[in-house]
Amino acid sequence: MRVLILLAIFALYSTSLSAQQLRIYFIDVDQADATLIISPSGQTLLVDSGKNGHGSRISAVMQAAGVTQIDHFVVTHYHEDHFGGIDDLVNSGVTVVNAYDRSDKLCCLKPAKRAQVTFVDYEAAVGSTAEHLTRGETIPLDPAMTVTVVASGGVVLGEFDPPQHAGDENDMSLGLLITHGNFHFWVGGDVENPTEKKIADMDLVMDIDLYQANHHGAENGSLLGFLEDMSPTVIIISNGSNQTYDHPRQTTLTRMQGLTPAPVIFQTNKYLGGDARGGNVNDQFIADPQTTDADGTITLTVDSGAGTYVLSYGAQSHSFNIKTRTTADVVIESLLPNPTSDADRIAETVTLRNDEATAVPMAGWMLRDTGGRVWALTSLGTIAAGMSATIQRNGMPMSLNNTDPETIELLDQGGRVVDSFSYQGTQPNVAIQTTH
Repeated sequence: MRVLILLAIFALYSTSLSAQQLRIYFIDVDQADATLIISPSGQTLLVDSGKNGHGSRISAVMQAAGVTQIDHFVVTHYHEDHFGGIDDLVNSGVTVVNAYDRSDKLCCLKPAKRAQVTFVDYEAAVGSTAEHLTRGETIPLDPAMTVTVVASGGVVLGEFDPPQHAGDENDMSLGLLITHGNFHFWVGGDVENPTEKKIADMDLVMDIDLYQANHHGAENGSLLGFLEDMSPTVIIISNGSNQTYDHPRQTTLTRMQGLTPAPVIFQTNKYLGGDARGGNVNDQFIADPQTTDADGTITLTVDSGAGTYVLSYGAQSHSFNIKTRTTADVVIESLLPNPTSDADRIAETVTLRNDEATAVPMAGWMLRDTGGRVWALTSLGTIAAGMSATIQRNGMPMSLNNTDPETIELLDQGGRVVDSFSYQGTQPNVAIQTTH
């Protein structure tokens, strides 16, 4: 009886530990993408769903992970290797509670594309009711996490409403910055150099732990400046062995390996196409060196309390330390929610004050409203010690409410809330002083 009690206690302890951890599954879907994220509270986010017929692979990973539904599903863009498996998953009985895409299908997709069977199946499964995600919005996955849309349709956080354009479908991918404590993770579908350059120029994604390589390690992704900003500890490439694409490209691997410090790079599968343009890391860092079946899934477990994460596949296991991030003493000094009756979207302002003894760069800092939308603060540059700086909204998705109760949070570059201010009611052209 005593042994049974001890086993029961151990089981409860193990469950409790698992509940505190973030798990990420980079599912082996050949030359495609499907990333399953299970939050510390057990909520699920699936980013992309592989190719047509890959629903069974996702379902098998879900079963092994002990989850039965997808709470949030994001299609980064409208290529079949990113949405093709979702109809299989739904038709097999898996519930998708919330779905998201760019919702610009009429303006940016040709009629022939919208008429393709795989796209029609996607629309029938989840696409017709998918919520539109634009830069600056967030996905409410877990109170212990942030999931921020940094790029959508080629428009990045901090840009002032450029006209929507039908650019390259890959480069219009949704790009997400996901954080849990100090752990930072980027997943961006097939985002390519033009959008990467804008993200790098505005310092929107800095000093992360894990980078899921854009566009399967293609030559026109993973721009050097983008990589240098991120300086990832680990890079994971979701790829198959397809000589049409030759992913990952050796030039891209060389660029990644040339970073200082050099990241550890992993692949789900080995490229066996034989074309010299394609390349591979050493076999010990490839989950499926034979590239013959579906056993190339890479599992990553984050223990934010211990400050570590473990990456595993087959008999391999690799442990890494989460990067240390410090918090600066910056506060919300005042805000102007109601500049005029018709100019809120442009002229709302927020003033921040740096109470540190040294200057604080605002790269990666954000404001967040009650609805979860954010306002990028990178354009403030650096706030000198003891000084204040004011930023104008200029079309950012986040707004300052004029009538309903509102709480504005200030997030540092690590995604931590360093200050917040609640208010109710405003007067035209009257700034609210927080007394912080």
